[in-house]
Amino acid sequence: MWGLRVLIPLLGVAGALRVSQDPGEAQVTVGGEVALGCRVLVAEPWDLLWLEWVKDVGRGVLCAARLRPSTPSPPAPCTPRLRLAWHPPCATLSLQQARGDDAGRYLCRVTLEIPRHSTATGNGTLLSVSTAAADGGHQAGLVWGLAGALGGTALLLGLALLGHRHWRRSSDTNIYVNVLPPLARAPRKLLPPPAVTGNNTYWGAAAGTGGPPTPPRP
Repeated sequence: MWGLRVLIPLLGVAGALRVSQDPGEAQVTVGGEVALGCRVLVAEPWDLLWLEWVKDVGRGVLCAARLRPSTPSPPAPCTPRLRLAWHPPCATLSLQQARGDDAGRYLCRVTLEIPRHSTATGNGTLLSVSTAAADGGHQAGLVWGLAGALGGTALLLGLALLGHRHWRRSSDTNIYVNVLPPLARAPRKLLPPPAVTGNNTYWGAAAGTGGPPTPPRP
């Protein structure tokens, strides 16, 4: 009977603190940001607890803080890329500029200090890190580079074609000028005017009669 009386309070204490994590799985791309949530539920009034985030049990604490039930805390930096914020009853771990080695299981572990000691750990959040965005950015860079190269080539071809057309027009004009016949190119020679030697009528009459004309009679 005495043992049952002792066991019931212990079970009540063990069930007084619960920790849940949501979502159970999360994904982030390289260079991106992700937030991991931890919800702390205490069945009795409390004054102080110790909360810490760990990754892959046995690899040490990533971020930790001592929290009070009704005192929210703004995001505080734990490392250059990790920040912890407390908005009762939720504690949020934000990871910035994700890298490939950030992948793994993240656990939220809570230790109730006042009024009595109790510890609970969340179910964990499995984080996956994808390189799709980096690959897409690299491919986009290649596409833009190729488009720029093709655009430059097209511009050079256009300028070359324009120059060829201009040269062809100039060449055709010169050919048409050069093939003109010599008579068309040489200046025309003017015939000399007829020589005036005297009275054409008189000499014409003389030529017809064979001698000087007879003067008219009175």
